[in-house]
Amino acid sequence: MNIAYWNIHGLNEDKFQDDLFIENVCKYDIVCFAETMLRESPGNLPGFTSPYIVKPIKAKKRGRPSGGMLIFIKAKFKNVISEIKQNNFSIWLKIDGTFLNLEKNIFLCFTYIKPYINKDISELTFTKLENDISFFLSKGEVILSGDFNARTGGLNDFIQNDGVNDNFTDCPVPEDYTPDLPLERNQLDQKNNLHGNLLVNICKSSQMRIVNGRFLGDSLGYFTFYNSNGKSTVDYMLTSQNLFYTINNFMVKPPTDLSDHCLIALNIFNFKNSKEIDKEELWSLPGKFKWADQSKDIYIDALLEEKSVEDILSLNKLIDDNNFNDIDFLVNKTNEIYLEAAKKSVSFKANLKKSIMQRHTKKQNLKKYGCQMIAYSLEKKCVPLEID
Repeated sequence: MNIAYWNIHGLNEDKFQDDLFIENVCKYDIVCFAETMLRESPGNLPGFTSPYIVKPIKAKKRGRPSGGMLIFIKAKFKNVISEIKQNNFSIWLKIDGTFLNLEKNIFLCFTYIKPYINKDISELTFTKLENDISFFLSKGEVILSGDFNARTGGLNDFIQNDGVNDNFTDCPVPEDYTPDLPLERNQLDQKNNLHGNLLVNICKSSQMRIVNGRFLGDSLGYFTFYNSNGKSTVDYMLTSQNLFYTINNFMVKPPTDLSDHCLIALNIFNFKNSKEIDKEELWSLPGKFKWADQSKDIYIDALLEEKSVEDILSLNKLIDDNNFNDIDFLVNKTNEIYLEAAKKSVSFKANLKKSIMQRHTKKQNLKKYGCQMIAYSLEKKCVPLEID
């Protein structure tokens, strides 16, 4: 399932007729346009149902309204996705988990949070969002996508070292407490602001995780907003920690003339349609090393032996040699050095079991030739009776 979010910075009929616009959005299953500034849809997308609408707000009597969202869903998902809740800055949809072969339903939230006005308004908005996240996490898994006007450069969205019991000697935690996954995140935008701090605080309190900068397609954490004053990352997708294993990729699309924001897209696996692994083609591992308490010290000593040091120095010379381009040789040589040290420091237990393929072949041969072998054995052992 492909989910896209795009702050379109004003949506009109001209964009709906633009070939580049149609090409960008129709490849996704769920598409949210934010900051539409519209009270109704200017048109329909081919293959999609009529959109869910979050109307923009007119803060002053004069001037145009700001914000607003339109959410389009592919027609084939009409009976799988339903609206649960909306307010003036977010909308919540429920995705039937059984469609993706998941145990729990997924609650998908699209949001647009306006730029900073004052601290009280920002904190109130993020508190409302956090309360909604907490509520829906009690009922299933959560995906959150939006323009938060939040810059999170240098900020962790997880609590460091909360898996170490010594950290909680004065503050006991529940027995079923799940520590945060300390998964580092890359981001080209190194600046942060109040909204960024509020967003990562939600992550820490609810164990939501920012997807940007962590997956194939956006491994560097690209900028999502460009204008004459510069560039920044303010558009994000987040998921509950348990959903990380379902993510196939996440992408920040290149900037276009259609908006000053980039389209961001998340692809999650549909486990119902995924192919099962052909176990008959799997082979058993050759064996495994058995680690002991003293293995670490022995391993270090083995790497410091004269021969190991000579091999490492020789390898370094080859690495520094600009004329040497045999990468495979360097990798194999490095593996050999580590392997020899491991053999001296840990015991190796060989796996004597035959491969699954071998066992399968033997079983099939027995089925195929078993009757013939039994008949042949009986022929050899049985003496024919003479009849008078």
